[in-house]
Amino acid sequence: MTGAISNLWRSLVALVYPPSCVVCADVQISERTRFVCERCWRNVEQARIPLPRYAETDEACAAGIDLDLSAWYYDGEIAALIPSMKYHNRPALAKILGELAAARIQPDLHAVLASSAVLAPVPLHPRRRRERGFDQSLLIAQALSKKWGIAMAPKLLRRIRFTEKQVKLNAQERAQNVSGAFAIDKRFLATDDTVLLVDDVITTGATVNGCATILKAAGFERVYAITLARTD
Repeated sequence: MTGAISNLWRSLVALVYPPSCVVCADVQISERTRFVCERCWRNVEQARIPLPRYAETDEACAAGIDLDLSAWYYDGEIAALIPSMKYHNRPALAKILGELAAARIQPDLHAVLASSAVLAPVPLHPRRRRERGFDQSLLIAQALSKKWGIAMAPKLLRRIRFTEKQVKLNAQERAQNVSGAFAIDKRFLATDDTVLLVDDVITTGATVNGCATILKAAGFERVYAITLARTD
């Protein structure tokens, strides 16, 4: 009975305050996503896919990263969806975007992926996770793992120092902000050649570089950055 009452209450709320697209506020949202209208979702599906960046050929590749792959540029609908996911308690968006990102990135990933690899989400500090209620990188990594059939190592990395949000910091401040913020769990040995480091957005690369430095020091040969979006 409690479940029926809860469902009825949600239906009544939806009648008075119909859900709307988090991008354009259209109330005709897609049944596939529950957050975005069909027009905006088509734009997300059809948006340009950034070219892969390899350390040996592209100076824009973040230091310590051998390859970075992003599913979108951080603009348009994606620049509205990712903050909505992180700051407005929409963890389901991480799963939805992670599943679509898996399909968009997969062709480039297969060309370079070693047979031995694990997915490792960039961890949130426990305090930040409590504030947000979820860890978006973990949810994205879970979606990628399911789609690609690649094992996860969700506790390979730990964030041992609370840091300020990177969004308003410049490149130098970002690097200083995450310096010494990560550690590797010593129970995990470098039994896999490649780590696929998962995060939501890559900007200057300071965060993934901080993680990559620790992973390579622990013996991992290659570190790839896998993100929903990059800013350039």
